[in-house]
Amino acid sequence: MLICGGQSTVAQNRLGIENENATSIGIYIKDLKTGRVIADRNSSLALMPASVMKVVTTASALHFLGEHFRFTTDVSLVGNRNKTDNRIWEGNLVVKSVGDPTIESENFKRNLGFCDSIVSNIRRLGVKEINGRIIVEQTMSNAGQIPEWQISDVACGYGAGLYGFNFMDNTLTVTPATGNVKPYAPGLEIERVTTTAGNQLLRGINSNQLFIFARSFANKKWVVSTTMPDPSAVFTDRLIDRMNENGVSLTDRTAKTDERTVWELVYSHKSPASKDIFKSLMIRSDNLFAEGMLRATLPDDSRYLAIKKEKELWTERGLSTKTVVISDGSGLARTNRLSPKFIAGVLEYMAKNDKSDTFVSFFPKAGKDGTMKGFLAKTHLQGKIAMKTGSVNGVQCYAGYKLGANGKPTHVVVIMVNNFFCSRQSLRKAIEAMLTKTFRQ
Repeated sequence: MLICGGQSTVAQNRLGIENENATSIGIYIKDLKTGRVIADRNSSLALMPASVMKVVTTASALHFLGEHFRFTTDVSLVGNRNKTDNRIWEGNLVVKSVGDPTIESENFKRNLGFCDSIVSNIRRLGVKEINGRIIVEQTMSNAGQIPEWQISDVACGYGAGLYGFNFMDNTLTVTPATGNVKPYAPGLEIERVTTTAGNQLLRGINSNQLFIFARSFANKKWVVSTTMPDPSAVFTDRLIDRMNENGVSLTDRTAKTDERTVWELVYSHKSPASKDIFKSLMIRSDNLFAEGMLRATLPDDSRYLAIKKEKELWTERGLSTKTVVISDGSGLARTNRLSPKFIAGVLEYMAKNDKSDTFVSFFPKAGKDGTMKGFLAKTHLQGKIAMKTGSVNGVQCYAGYKLGANGKPTHVVVIMVNNFFCSRQSLRKAIEAMLTKTFRQ
């Protein structure tokens, strides 16, 4: 089955791409049954992983959270009923947020209806008026877009930050010609700039100012997707609309409470199970979900401590983290550095523990799923290679498994290419050629 007969050599591991000698390439392929390394090129070199970082995030979060973990967001009326009219609530509506990245996500359509569920339960409790405000409690530190992300990414939909409260994938659409924003985002300021260059969106990290650059703003059909500066404000505005539509009024003024203050649960929202979130984030390469699952491993502390906990996990399992640099959970930060051997170590550990089947199921399969749909399609490896991809400017990475006839992993496969000078298409074809040679029929 394998082309490699003896010790792996650099010549065997060459991709044959243009300017290969000037390109940073790391390759590591290992037979899980025999322990033999059949391809090794610069496997200890610390490289930018891009979205392959999600492999480590998912493995770590699966270890700490398990596959059945769910985020729980409680919504309560806090205060007490009016002494003369129990349909009036004297107090606030409080949302205790827990960093759930899936609330009203288009990727979990069966879980839509957060605002409607709140309103229907307020009505069920017989409350027609809330003499107070909507308060979204957010305790997450280091929330929002990550300082290590590039400014060119944060205005794009894939650059949505993780907040204590998240809503509708933390993205919205803008019609530049009219300034129309859906959903309405209180506080968002839009600046339109006419330029001779191409169309571009620009927003500072966690800024409420969005700059739209274009040659012309005449096209009313042109719609752009961008990120929310404050998801809780978007949610609050939408919830007030839903309440008004359903006969529940809100005075939106400071509530007076006394010794009779009580917490009356209105609605407890459960996210999809963690295994479903993991699969979605791996197959679609969802950055927001990845950041959410990283932070869920240490919900009451900072991102830095969650990353420290993650690195300690793999150190305890015998992997060296001395040259591992992790800035986020998604891989969007260009400061991340992982080696092929480290990633392979994570993959091997996960392939051999009791969560193996679950973990392997998260990976998109060659020629079939997500970011791997066009890779190795119509070859003998279609459906037999399961890998996470990662790509940003000058970076193309793959990490995952070769699967046997029974769908179980037989090899760990990591290929990382940084600073390439050929076209991305020719690089992908070279990697496909290498894999089809390495794993013959």
